[in-house]
Amino acid sequence: MQDDKNMFNINSFNQSGGITAGVVNLGPQPRRVDEQSGKQLLDNLKKGKKITITSVMGDQEAFNFGHQILNFLKGKGYNAEGVNQAIYSQPIIGQFIENKNPNQTDIIIGTQEK
Repeated sequence: MQDDKNMFNINSFNQSGGITAGVVNLGPQPRRVDEQSGKQLLDNLKKGKKITITSVMGDQEAFNFGHQILNFLKGKGYNAEGVNQAIYSQPIIGQFIENKNPNQTDIIIGTQEK
């Protein structure tokens, strides 16, 4: 018996070899610390400062991305801590660096841009 509600069709263009993967990712993919974003992050941070990472509470993707940043920075010898979670009075979209004082930097991870 065939259930037409669960049928779908996937087309693969410019594929070289093999068959189309069994997993198809639709929509925005989780953020990742790659070579380019890692370099950009390091260019904007000073090594002697305390760095605190905070993500929007309840956003698992932001929390996971925050942990990637934390692990990346610790691996590079930075004094990083977190990942804290916070509730904000307005939506936080994307990520940004905030220098609170000469000794501390906050990295805020908001909801992923769509």
